[in-house]
Amino acid sequence: MSDDIIMAWETRRRKRYYYTKRRRAGRVESHYIGAGEAAEVIATLEALYREERILERQRWRDEWESRKAADAEIDRLGAAIRLLVAAALLAGGYHTHKGQWRLEREQQDRDHRATDRAEGA
Repeated sequence: MSDDIIMAWETRRRKRYYYTKRRRAGRVESHYIGAGEAAEVIATLEALYREERILERQRWRDEWESRKAADAEIDRLGAAIRLLVAAALLAGGYHTHKGQWRLEREQQDRDHRATDRAEGA
């Protein structure tokens, strides 16, 4: 990750200083942030911000997993429904032709004869 920023304490001449470090074009750039109480506050706020980002990523990951599980369940239910529909159509005398459900010819002939008898009676 080329633009990751790292906040770090450095000790120089027995004093602590807070710096940001960023890698750009293969080099590390270091920028002074502060020292003393102000740097302590900034470091604490940065740590809290980092923790919040980690928690937010975890919440998103949990939500993603939950949605993936729901999608998988929907897919399973869809497959079961397609299987039931296919079984019902097969039992009703239908077959598939080029991906379309069609009534078997024999069944069509029987239906036509039944219709003709009903109309003739």
